[in-house]
Amino acid sequence: MNKHFKELLFIILSVSPLLILSILSNMVEVPADISYEGIDRKMLMFSNSLFLLFFLLPFFVVRKNKDYLMNFNHFRILPFVFIIITTFLFIILNAPVIEWNRAISFPEFMSGFEEWATLKEKQLESLTIHLISFDNTTEYLIGILTIAIIPGFCEEYFFRGVLQKNFKLLLNNPHVAIVLSALLFSAFHLQFYGFFPRFLLGVLFGYMFYWSGSLIYPVIAHALNNFIGISLVYAAKSGFFGEDFDMPINSSPDIPISILAFSFFLFILAVVKTRNILSKNYE
Repeated sequence: MNKHFKELLFIILSVSPLLILSILSNMVEVPADISYEGIDRKMLMFSNSLFLLFFLLPFFVVRKNKDYLMNFNHFRILPFVFIIITTFLFIILNAPVIEWNRAISFPEFMSGFEEWATLKEKQLESLTIHLISFDNTTEYLIGILTIAIIPGFCEEYFFRGVLQKNFKLLLNNPHVAIVLSALLFSAFHLQFYGFFPRFLLGVLFGYMFYWSGSLIYPVIAHALNNFIGISLVYAAKSGFFGEDFDMPINSSPDIPISILAFSFFLFILAVVKTRNILSKNYE
């Protein structure tokens, strides 16, 4: 048996508690209109983030294997700046993908799946609204830690640092490895109506890791993406954009085509520059 395939089996085994918990949680029927009122938001945020710590268990499988070096010490300021620019532009471009994904309808023979996906979407939306409806600065700061930083690190460690690395070693094709790990990254969230935008994010994070050889950059990009999302909601709720401004949750504002076109042009330039800078940083 190929040694990298053996590594994959051990990696999957190491996160099996997380997979089992995820499967069991989806077997429990939860009403779509469930209310989280009365449930302490801080406790819920910490419990959700602790759940993600299972993603770090493969550390005990790969910690002595030089094929899985993640080079956190390769951080440099210039690549960091371009990672921020690229991620911000991608968030703008991902907005119409989010709306397109949310509007997908299925043929009659897939009505069972559509019903499941719609129910799961409503459940997750209800949870998300409760989690990020911060009442004060303390909750907002806890949200940054538990919704942006911890998921950014734990998910990138597993999906890019371990799984993508393994697929690359196993298949000897970095691009297929990036796509496969991004697919699994998006599928793990069990949210079809957010599947494609999350998949594209996974691809972007995957290339950041591939170009740089350092996991620090996709971790930063992932955390930044989540940070911007919760910060916009908190700013809107705090009246930063005016009392009548309503910030949509799990959807995106209607962005003019001219801004999208200009952002796409800037994004291509930023990606090329980011790739070149990250590659030089890796050498």
